[in-house]
Amino acid sequence: MKNKNWSPYMDLFARRHQLPYTSNLLNILNKKLIIVSTRNHFDLETSQLNMSRTIEDYDSYNVPGLNGNPCSENNELAVYIHGVWTGQMAVKEQIDRTILSLNLNEYNIPVLGFSWDSNTVVNPSGWTIAKSIATQNGRKLAKFLSDFRTNCPNHNIRIIAHSLGAKIVESALINLNNNQVWKKNSVDNITSIHFIGAAISDRAATKNTQFGTAIENTVNNFYNLYNPKDNMLRSLYLKTENESPLGLFGIKKGESFPSNYTEQNVMLEIPPLRKASGIYKPFVDHAVYESGNNHSGYIGFRGVDGKLKDDGAINIIVADWKNNNR
Repeated sequence: MKNKNWSPYMDLFARRHQLPYTSNLLNILNKKLIIVSTRNHFDLETSQLNMSRTIEDYDSYNVPGLNGNPCSENNELAVYIHGVWTGQMAVKEQIDRTILSLNLNEYNIPVLGFSWDSNTVVNPSGWTIAKSIATQNGRKLAKFLSDFRTNCPNHNIRIIAHSLGAKIVESALINLNNNQVWKKNSVDNITSIHFIGAAISDRAATKNTQFGTAIENTVNNFYNLYNPKDNMLRSLYLKTENESPLGLFGIKKGESFPSNYTEQNVMLEIPPLRKASGIYKPFVDHAVYESGNNHSGYIGFRGVDGKLKDDGAINIIVADWKNNNR
């Protein structure tokens, strides 16, 4: 299925896949990154779970507290969850860029990337399949969080979820809230969650919904960083879903917030720069003309030399984390 709303993005996405590897990308691929992966767990054409997998299993690489690895010495772990149409190489670049932006803000903790089957076809049908896969990944993320907390019980868990990654967190928290094993108290709760450019309904997190209740019961501090100029949310999401996303204007006007929920407009934190990775040009770089436009820029912008040139909205996230620690 192809229509006038999607054609420019599909064409840009196709051209991106034709780009050759660069030395910067190869350097990132060679880094020892911390990853929980559910790649190849789902059929990209049907969203069905593959028969060789279970709804809660995951693969882990270099994860503190798992597979005999010691828990980190600073008692914190950040979990970065990417959005839709992100391949495995792009995930590694995004993890690395998040680390660079955190380090710029003098916050040095292990960053784990949650890598999932988001690389469906770029059309309305692929978007629907990606949403289904994201929802199913909630059980897998919930199981990882439960396993990690069991093995590293004194650690702060901090989640950053970009775009459709918010759907995974929504599903995971609902599962944790319904799980009798997960202790729902301020000591064992997830320390903080930040949504950046969240591609889910603006009603999803309202008070007394399943997700809103789960936020209150399983998280200490929940933050939604929204951006009224986000190019992807203003175009594809609005035209496809016929409703406003949480990442564009925040919770729907007039709705009540969960008690531990905070929103902030971060439009001015996203400069009008294209090619946020510095390596490849994502399809969402289409129509970047003013602050806030680049859906890929929340975790920062990298130059062609591989070095960070702007930290996006990560400075806001770090300020919130430091306030949590006081």
